[in-house]
Amino acid sequence: MNENYKRCIEDNFKVVDKAGNLVRLKLNEIQTQYLLFDYTGTDDILKARQEGLSTIIDAIFTVDFILKENSYSVIIADIEENATGLLDRVKLFIESYQEKNQIKVPLKYNSRFELHNEFMNSTFKIGTSKNIEFGRSKTIHNLHLSEFAFYSNIEHIMAGAVQAVVEGGRKIVETTANGFNDYKKFRESDNGFKKIFYNAERFYDKQFLDKKRKELGSKYVQEYPKNELEAFITSGECFFDKIALGKYLVDVRLQRELQFHV
Repeated sequence: MNENYKRCIEDNFKVVDKAGNLVRLKLNEIQTQYLLFDYTGTDDILKARQEGLSTIIDAIFTVDFILKENSYSVIIADIEENATGLLDRVKLFIESYQEKNQIKVPLKYNSRFELHNEFMNSTFKIGTSKNIEFGRSKTIHNLHLSEFAFYSNIEHIMAGAVQAVVEGGRKIVETTANGFNDYKKFRESDNGFKKIFYNAERFYDKQFLDKKRKELGSKYVQEYPKNELEAFITSGECFFDKIALGKYLVDVRLQRELQFHV
């Protein structure tokens, strides 16, 4: 089934690339890996920055919005600016679909926060984590929790919008790390979400990463981690020296693995 989503997305949707050009959306390696191999629909994705995960998640939701009757899709972001930016990209997907197919998607509502496809009776809404009641009273089929580690009220969102997702619906967390906070506890809990991690070295080439390492200094591993441990230790506030703590935890993990195999 996800092959059909991939085909529909690449055939019909456009994005603005990093150079500012409007181009056909051709899935990159990480997007393809997620859609065709790692996706379950109840996923907790920890990642390096700007790997395109939010793009593919919202592209999947947009296919449903255009083609699936009575679908209800929701994006919750950490702040309003990020939420509206994600919905603007959804609008671009719809515009490019209309251009490619020479048809008009009949939008009854087309605001900064909501889209409604009158013909399919489908809805796309955005909100922020600051509104802990957002989505609670709805019947949600697709839920994207963007930059989840930066929410200040993860428990409320889990009890509200996440519980509003229908059986078999999509619940997808996508985020960079933000220190040893509530998201770290969520990540380590047995909550039914599949844990997925995409590191920076898999997506970016060495030349790019070397440049970013020089530009960002100690902040580099926060933005472009090569493993989960590195992502959590080097983001957020920490009383201990982060580099030393990282080496210590790697050593502890290695010792545990050696003991396990003895």
